[in-house]
Amino acid sequence: MIEFQNKLEKNSQEIDRFLDINLPSGKGLSSKLFEAMRYSSISGGKKIRAYLVLESGRFISAINNKPLSKSKYNELIAVGSAIEAIHSYSLIHDDLPAMDNSPTRRGKAANHVKFGYHTAILAGDGLLSWAFQIIGDSNFISNSEKRSEICFVLAKAIGPNGMVGGQQADMDITEDKSIDLGQIEWIQNHKTGALISCCSHVASILLDASHDQKTNLINYANHIGLAFQIADDLLDLDGNESSMGKPIGQDTKNEIPNFVTVLGREKAAKRALEETSKAKNLIQKFKQESENLVSLAKYTVNRDK
Repeated sequence: MIEFQNKLEKNSQEIDRFLDINLPSGKGLSSKLFEAMRYSSISGGKKIRAYLVLESGRFISAINNKPLSKSKYNELIAVGSAIEAIHSYSLIHDDLPAMDNSPTRRGKAANHVKFGYHTAILAGDGLLSWAFQIIGDSNFISNSEKRSEICFVLAKAIGPNGMVGGQQADMDITEDKSIDLGQIEWIQNHKTGALISCCSHVASILLDASHDQKTNLINYANHIGLAFQIADDLLDLDGNESSMGKPIGQDTKNEIPNFVTVLGREKAAKRALEETSKAKNLIQKFKQESENLVSLAKYTVNRDK
């Protein structure tokens, strides 16, 4: 697990370099906005989504017996960085008082606490817009058809029928004691899972994966996404606030139903392991080529933050 965490850290540093170089900066009238955007996206988080983009691309190259070229690697880094910017935007907005009302994120003050409410909202908007600017830029992705397809797939994953739709439902079910497991799964497959599965999808587009390869990778990522959310629910109950870098017990405090409240701690943990097993079964027949993706599946339920 230490070796895998080192790989995750190396990837995180690579993404941070891209963000640092390409995110806007300066001392003009918008300087506070630029600072807030950079504050929440650079040098924070594990960058798991970007790692999934890159490793999905490497996996496709390996099973097709093709070396991953430098140009394709750079395209994967650009798309992974854009997705991390989108993830950061979602966290900034999630932490606002109107949503989860969290004062900290990634071990430091939440964006709205440090910069104020209106700047936090605009910083999230800025990161979202910047992400699509990167993907639409021919300097980062050379093929125009792939740029278009990635924009479409990503917009669908994070829009009203994806991430934000799941977040809306998540906010609306607060204090609803009648919610069932199927509804919880629907919410989390949209709120968390849609962006995670999109990571493998966009890598499949960039690397010209076959239909079956793309389907298997997206299904793998779907299981990873569900396991990740269940692990998050368990950590919200049992995690350590200092290692997680954010308050624990938020779902209990805000009376938000989740996998643990519906299934109980033991059944939720068992379900997370089942999801990771399903993910691994889809790819580990490729043995050496799937090593990093298998390790990611294991890490999803064995992390402490």
